[in-house]
Amino acid sequence: MPSNTPFTGRALSRIGKHIIAAIAAGTCALAMLAAGCQTAHETHSVVAKFPGDDTDAQLSFWHELASHHLTSNDDAFHGILLDLDGHDKSANYAQRVTTLKSRGMLKASFDEPADTAIERGTMATIVVKVLGIHGGWAMHVFGDTQRYALRELVYLGIFPPSSPQQTFSGAEFVGVIGKIDDSQVVVASNVPSP
Repeated sequence: MPSNTPFTGRALSRIGKHIIAAIAAGTCALAMLAAGCQTAHETHSVVAKFPGDDTDAQLSFWHELASHHLTSNDDAFHGILLDLDGHDKSANYAQRVTTLKSRGMLKASFDEPADTAIERGTMATIVVKVLGIHGGWAMHVFGDTQRYALRELVYLGIFPPSSPQQTFSGAEFVGVIGKIDDSQVVVASNVPSP
């Protein structure tokens, strides 16, 4: 007696395989979307390992940072202060943030944790202030937003092409600090003597 079911045998197994494959693909896509929106964290602070201001501690800090896969906010802010002032008198991350806010390098609303990887947009807004870059028409109209500060630094060759949400590896961060130093030397050499 014939079956009333329109699909039997191999046809049912082919349809079943396609349904299972579609469900699996959908599940993987959802998992990738959920995982792609997480903030990166650097759990091993370099500044905690080398907190001093003496030459050996600074050299050890830069050397160790260059080998890290990510640069945390704490390590980045310590590095910025070392580069600008030659020392970092802050005892902790909160003091570094306060120092950078008081100099107008960080927005008053900045509240990222110390172990969060520094985003290129955050770093870009600091760098344009350090170098006194006023940018093109977009920065004049919209201000030194992360997007336009980053675009200006990419244009000048100080940052690699990237987006404001991308993070820095330690080596990339150390390289950008070197380019900041190079840019400051060029600016200083173009200033006429009194």
